[in-house]
Amino acid sequence: MSDLGADPHPSRTAAEIAALVEGSIEGDGDAVVHGIDTVEHAKEGDLTFIGDARHARHWAGSKASVALVTRDIDLGEWDAAARAAIRVEDADQAMIQVLELIEAAAADLVDHPPAGIHPEAVVDPTASVADDATIGPFVVIGPRCRIGSAACIESGARIYADAVIGAEARLHANVTVRERCVVGARSILHAGVVIGSDGFGYRPSPDGRGLRKIPHVGHVEIGEEVEIGANSCVDRGKFGPTVIGAGTKIDNLCQIGHNVRIGRCVAISGLTGIAGSTTVGDGTLIGGGSGLSDHIRIGAGCQIAGRSAVMNDIPDGETWAGMPAKEARIAMKEQAVIRRLPDWSKRLKELLDDR
Repeated sequence: MSDLGADPHPSRTAAEIAALVEGSIEGDGDAVVHGIDTVEHAKEGDLTFIGDARHARHWAGSKASVALVTRDIDLGEWDAAARAAIRVEDADQAMIQVLELIEAAAADLVDHPPAGIHPEAVVDPTASVADDATIGPFVVIGPRCRIGSAACIESGARIYADAVIGAEARLHANVTVRERCVVGARSILHAGVVIGSDGFGYRPSPDGRGLRKIPHVGHVEIGEEVEIGANSCVDRGKFGPTVIGAGTKIDNLCQIGHNVRIGRCVAISGLTGIAGSTTVGDGTLIGGGSGLSDHIRIGAGCQIAGRSAVMNDIPDGETWAGMPAKEARIAMKEQAVIRRLPDWSKRLKELLDDR
């Protein structure tokens, strides 16, 4: 595929796309695409992606002109006269290649703010801001902060005293980074993220008339290439840091409690809450809407199903599900039994009535 230029959806042939992703063509190499969509919803002129048998079933009836297809997927019978399938080792990886080019072309259409400090930003004179960093309007940067090379801090963000923003980090609008917190290089914080808010800690007051707030004097350390979704919050530690390991991705509307330690390349889906002092090992996947109790250890390479309520440690590499969560195979057996309870209840009532 040639340079996408200023149009995020330029017209390209199947042959050009195949050259980009190093794929082999079945069907019409001259088929033209200028859009992109799922196999079910694509229209004529769209590119789509097929990485499993479930989506392959839709290809014959799809209106898409070209599909990127994982090499060993059976597409069944389809008309190859005016359409094309591009065989690749991994359709998901090929999809990322194409989407990256579309994203880059779309970015060229956006007026990026130039490097420098906007005249309506407020930067404390003791702060250190790299010459090629971008500081947008209404940004406030506190005393002794350090803003790295090519970092971009968008409008309305607030960076408290002694915070560090790494090179090429991107903070979208209205992000808050509290005092002494560290955001690693090339990390992305989406709109409304709050880093370093007070942890949720209280004790009954001595007079028994209320709750006494426990001060949280720690901070947050975010590694390199972390991405945190909109309106998620990461609380500061009570004593030491709350830690988010390099390469970890956190979805929108997640809550990370004080002194939580999350490893490298962890993926956490939306609406998940992790209570204080819990540890999550490298490479673990956490499904949306899950809740993890405090002071537990989740091992490396674990998988936690969506809507799970985790109350105990999970050994390395295990898959858990349910509420309360347990090994997935056990949780599935329990659900199978529960689904049969109405029938059993009816049969038991019949037996009792016959006595």
